[in-house]
Amino acid sequence: MLMDDPRDWQARIKSLQTAVAETIEMMNDVVDAHADDILAVFGAEMAEADSSPFAAIRDALGDETPRQFLRSAAKKRPSAIPKPLRSFKLRDFYQLVQETMQIYNSLSLLESLRRFADEGFTFFLDGYYTEKNLPVVANCPPRSVMRTIVSQVSVDLGIIQEAVNQRRRLDGRATQQARTVAMADQLSRMALSLAIDAGYLSRDTFVITYLAKSIRSRLVPYADALLISVAYASMQTGIHPSRDFLAIPHEIGHHLFWNGRHPDTQKMLRDELLQRAADAGIKAGDWRLNWLEEMFADTYALLLAGPVIILDFQDMLDDDMSSHFREDTDKHPIPEIRPYIQTEILRRVKYDDEQIIYAHECDKLDDNWSSWLQKHPMRQQYPVRGVAEKMTGRGIVTAVAPLITVVLDTLAAIVPTQRDYDGMASSDDVGKLYTEFQSNIMPDNDNELVNLFLDGNGTEEELVQILSNYTEISFLTHIEAVVRQDPKTITSAEWLQFLRSHGWSNEGPIGDPGGTTSGTGSGSGGHGSNS
Repeated sequence: MLMDDPRDWQARIKSLQTAVAETIEMMNDVVDAHADDILAVFGAEMAEADSSPFAAIRDALGDETPRQFLRSAAKKRPSAIPKPLRSFKLRDFYQLVQETMQIYNSLSLLESLRRFADEGFTFFLDGYYTEKNLPVVANCPPRSVMRTIVSQVSVDLGIIQEAVNQRRRLDGRATQQARTVAMADQLSRMALSLAIDAGYLSRDTFVITYLAKSIRSRLVPYADALLISVAYASMQTGIHPSRDFLAIPHEIGHHLFWNGRHPDTQKMLRDELLQRAADAGIKAGDWRLNWLEEMFADTYALLLAGPVIILDFQDMLDDDMSSHFREDTDKHPIPEIRPYIQTEILRRVKYDDEQIIYAHECDKLDDNWSSWLQKHPMRQQYPVRGVAEKMTGRGIVTAVAPLITVVLDTLAAIVPTQRDYDGMASSDDVGKLYTEFQSNIMPDNDNELVNLFLDGNGTEEELVQILSNYTEISFLTHIEAVVRQDPKTITSAEWLQFLRSHGWSNEGPIGDPGGTTSGTGSGSGGHGSNS
């Protein structure tokens, strides 16, 4: 039929491929403009023989290091330097270089997307329309699969374009948008480093943040990377993070769930979790597995940032009272109960002598939540998908306790055994947790390679790496790793689920009803990708 004409899909795909190629070309222009600004800050010019702007700057400055130059007063700098750049300080330079690195990362990510998508497009066009050797089920025609992969690629293209545009310069200076995402980038790197240093993630893993309506992570299957949006409403001046950024560690947790490896067994982390859950008696079909991914992401955030994560989640629920506040939506724990699950997780974090590190904070956070609700959810009853009878809040928390053990055991390498946060020391005021978090100052010296350059050290290879980060994953390799079967045996209905989840999806800290499940529990799941 006409609406499923392969020529139509070929035309759409060709247009999308053209748009990707055009975007890459435009992004290269933005990278070049940033490189020119890096040179201009020091009054340097790129010689044809130079392989990077950093080498040109080093030659132009002679014995003076870039750091010494940036510490000099603006009036001492060469008049050839454009006026907006004469007063550049160290923090300004870090902002410029970090922007450049993230634009370069965006370019690398788009190249990875192009190769991944081209392989997928070819596979489906051949399998459904040329060779016709892919199995099709009656209620899921090939056009549904084609529409989905085209849509997924389109979403990512749009996000990457936004990420680059928000890092463009205005009259040689960083914009408010660029400063906000730079702060989000730094927090994301800090959140990633916990998993990277413990061996759960590749050292090539990177995050690109961008501004949008609300906080969301966009998991991608074609690179060791993820995209995280932060809300425009979170923008503020200064060098202190707003509490809106506290959802970032949770979003990193989603990426870790799908893309991490256990440092001891080297198994994919999701597989390790499911195996340990099965060993604990929580097997496929158990309702608790529907919540595994969200509980894992919550746990990672709690291990990184401590009790303030729970307070922030309570406030997010207060700000976003959803229609499913008392409902089990299949993927997210029941919102009304979830803060108690989070305090139960944090109570498992103990000193070496088995004393709970944040016992006082957990008690006060529980009181804060029940006071806001004006009832105690532990005594309320809730319907749970896959369970015949309603369960009390206390019964739910007790039931998920073995799953909490599984998650914490799997993340044992990063579970702290000492107190990292003292915001509520000698106080019952949970608001002091925010005060402590917001007192943090974003570092201006957090990039080792940039520091090598600033001090006049580092090899040419290291300096080039300042603007270098690239990973690439094959479409068929990804599918085979996820489903462990020949891609040509996967039905069209199964393809819809794989293309809308399994590491290519939107994730959020609160979620919407009907989100896609991880494919491990008893729920129907559905195929929505917003969650």
